[in-house]
Amino acid sequence: MSSECPQLSAALGRDRERGGAFAPRGAARGTGASLDGSGPSADGVARQLRDQAQGALGEVLRGFQAADPQGGDVACAGSAEGRRRLRAGLVSALMRLIFLLYAEARGLLAGAEGGGAPLARLFEDLQEERRRQGDDLERRHGAWARIAALFRALRDRGPGSARGGLCDPDAHAFLEGRPWLSDGALHRVLSALLVHDGVPLRYGELEVEHLGTLYEGLIAFDLEIAEGESMALLPSHIVVDLEALLALPGRDRLARLEEAADLKLGARPAARVAAAGSVAELSQALARRASPRHPDRIARGALYLQPGQLRRRAGSYYTPREITSHVVERTLSPLLDRDSRPAAPADVLALAVCDPAMGSGAFLVEACRQLAARLVEAWQSAGAAPPLARAEPPQPPLARAMALVAERCLHGVDLDPLAVDLARLSLWLVVQDARLPLSFLDGKLRCGDSLIGAERAEVGGFPAAARLPGRSGERQTRRALLRQAPLPPRPEGAPPEDAEVAPRAGPEDAEVAPRGGPEGAEVAPRGGPKGAERALGDGPEGADQAALDAWMALWFWPPAGELAALAPAPATFARYMAAAREPADPRAALSRRIAEERRFLHWELAFPGAFDRPEPGFDAVIGNPPWVAYVGRAAQPIAPEVFHLHLRRNPAFHGYRSLHGLFVHRAASLLRPGGRLGLVIPTSVSDLDGYGPTRRAHDALCAVDSDLPSFGSDAFDGVFQPCMGLLSTRLAPAAPRAAAIASWPLARSDLDVVSRRLLERLGALPPLPAALFGERGFQTTAEDAERIRRADTPEPPYSCPIREGADVGELIARAPRHHVDRAGVKGRFRKDEDWKAVRLLIRQTARYPIAALSDGLPFRNSILAGFSDATWSEFALLCYLNSSPVRWWHYTRHRDAREGMPQVKIAHLRAIPAPPPAGAALIAALDALGRELGPANAGLPADARRHLDGTVASMLEMTEEERGCVARWAAATPLPRPDG
Repeated sequence: MSSECPQLSAALGRDRERGGAFAPRGAARGTGASLDGSGPSADGVARQLRDQAQGALGEVLRGFQAADPQGGDVACAGSAEGRRRLRAGLVSALMRLIFLLYAEARGLLAGAEGGGAPLARLFEDLQEERRRQGDDLERRHGAWARIAALFRALRDRGPGSARGGLCDPDAHAFLEGRPWLSDGALHRVLSALLVHDGVPLRYGELEVEHLGTLYEGLIAFDLEIAEGESMALLPSHIVVDLEALLALPGRDRLARLEEAADLKLGARPAARVAAAGSVAELSQALARRASPRHPDRIARGALYLQPGQLRRRAGSYYTPREITSHVVERTLSPLLDRDSRPAAPADVLALAVCDPAMGSGAFLVEACRQLAARLVEAWQSAGAAPPLARAEPPQPPLARAMALVAERCLHGVDLDPLAVDLARLSLWLVVQDARLPLSFLDGKLRCGDSLIGAERAEVGGFPAAARLPGRSGERQTRRALLRQAPLPPRPEGAPPEDAEVAPRAGPEDAEVAPRGGPEGAEVAPRGGPKGAERALGDGPEGADQAALDAWMALWFWPPAGELAALAPAPATFARYMAAAREPADPRAALSRRIAEERRFLHWELAFPGAFDRPEPGFDAVIGNPPWVAYVGRAAQPIAPEVFHLHLRRNPAFHGYRSLHGLFVHRAASLLRPGGRLGLVIPTSVSDLDGYGPTRRAHDALCAVDSDLPSFGSDAFDGVFQPCMGLLSTRLAPAAPRAAAIASWPLARSDLDVVSRRLLERLGALPPLPAALFGERGFQTTAEDAERIRRADTPEPPYSCPIREGADVGELIARAPRHHVDRAGVKGRFRKDEDWKAVRLLIRQTARYPIAALSDGLPFRNSILAGFSDATWSEFALLCYLNSSPVRWWHYTRHRDAREGMPQVKIAHLRAIPAPPPAGAALIAALDALGRELGPANAGLPADARRHLDGTVASMLEMTEEERGCVARWAAATPLPRPDG
């Protein structure tokens, strides 16, 4: 290994640049060779490292528990908050090591503990010690001190320090002050971070942005306590409680393993699992499926890492550079190419760019690259030299431009403190100036909630819309103030703020956003209470901060108890605001605590350079905000007070409520006139009816570009979700607002002239009657799913056959492969006559209509129902739906049929064009063909398909060119497999 470590360091000597053009995923960069052709690509190295870093996190946890058998008193007596803090500390420890490895490979650690590659040398030393000492390494603890020294040297370097950052020893004090990781554990951790299949991991192929994907991979785990003896199992490394599994009947054990751990067993191991009579026998039966990350059994009461829902709840994912580059270039170019003249150096450096949900800083890093390149061009065009750096030797122009852009142009916010640290470090790494302290961007990158804060204009008036406790007069308030002791700290182990479930929709859902400022918020009337105005005053920023915190805290005031009695009423509001800066006032103490817990972010105070100027705001807002839905099947919890706040203050929080919808409006409102917006969001925001309020809230402030890019369904690793770029320009306050458009214009590069013409012409025809389609399928709840068994034959009580989408083929209704306990289900199960009234079964899990005749048996909601009327018999409709022209129209017309999970919707079916009057005469021919083919339940032969497609093409008056277009599409678009 010693001869390989210098190669590892040498490979990390530069940060490669690429152009900004968007390339779809799977192009040359994603999975091919490395940049020098000798190994995996950058993304490939990052994937290798991410998988191994997740295993290393388990080693860090086990090392911590070995050094502290109580596991931090089992993560603070088992509290969720204690486990959260411990997990954050363990992730921080691992990210420190990854950061050091990345930085040392780029020569940024010169002078730190001898310079060069100290971690690589430490790993060499541990390798040698392992060869000489063997298991003795598990009882030695000297190596961690060398790592601690590295961080101290890095933290203390240069003017300023990294206090409060990833390197800060005070951030996770429980990990400091003792050698808590043995040399053996540290050797295994470094091995996971440095070596893959016996070959050094090529950190030289990594980009700064890949630190983000490593972090996202690490926070994908929850820290849990084993309630019983447990075991981690492949393929998903899920930990299963063996004692709880043993308590189940044999057959149910297999169902639990498949449901909870994604584990399907063959016949022999399944029989052994079902027959096991002890935990030992059960673990022996599962031994071949044990996760290599934790091959041993986990003792009862021990801490373990469980792949969890944290990342899904946070809605955060690493954005590939192909997308960040494209979105940033499209956002910034109009700002840099105004008036058909190149930007001057001062123009570039005057731009204020912000990412309000920056994560680890991928968009800010890309903005730094692109603005720095334009700054160098501006210097060259002006014949000017770059301003001198703080120290000698002078930097190359691009390096100096990177540092200047980072310091002057970039701003960011994130709710996650560790993400803020990583963004700071990412920009420090991309600037590649070892003379800069790690803290050089502390004032520009803030930790806070971008969506919860106040404006100066608001705090002069009492927030009548806030849900403050009822009052019985000022005397009660004064009495409560006298009784109130100094505010206690937040109780240890108190539940996180997001643990509550969103309230059911009520009458307020119909409210329109209140009138007011650019964010749709309630704005204080001019000439508000004088005491409130004095709270703002002309003093230092702290006075403003206290006043804005106090006003905002009223939206989160405790609803009951002694603290509730402290809430001001309109009559006492001025005195409350005047006391906001008083350290001893209990109301001020409460508002400060609420502000700290909620991490209020008041934009005017956080970034005065952008807001204390004529036409305040940012020149560009970029990023990929969290994708979190608060309604629908994927709904995440939201605290009732947060729900109420957004409902009253953000016009985008209506219809299909989502966190990304809130960010769309917030980002638009932060722009100054002429400013540019560039966000990555789910494509469904562009056209689904539920997102209408989000589009209207955006369109009231900004005008969208005419050709928004679509990035497809697989742009994010491990996420199947169509996404797009929202690019727009902030309108001037006095500019007339155009009428809201029904959808945003996505670029369609997949259509030729013939396809566009055919799509437009068919779309102008009247649709089929809506009554021909309906939803009749059994809506299965999670509880009801346990009352359905996959079996070809009935087995009491699972005796009622029930079809699902995969049982429907082209003119084929296959025998049901599932049976349901009809008496045991909780949901509504229709009467037999309701099922028999259905004429057609239409598969919902497809990208275009696939239909068969119904035989009256029950079906699940993955099948849609077709009916008949006086014009359309079930036989004619059966043929029409299965024809290639209708399928082509459906697939080409509906964006959500092409992207995302395959799904045919009732709205899609009810939009299918009916043939014009001249073509309607051929419906009888379809009826005759359907009567011949449908009852046979044998599919559609090739000659019958040609006849059917030709008939429907004639009904729709298609030209030969249009018929050829549809035929090519049909040949390239096979039917889904019978198994789904």
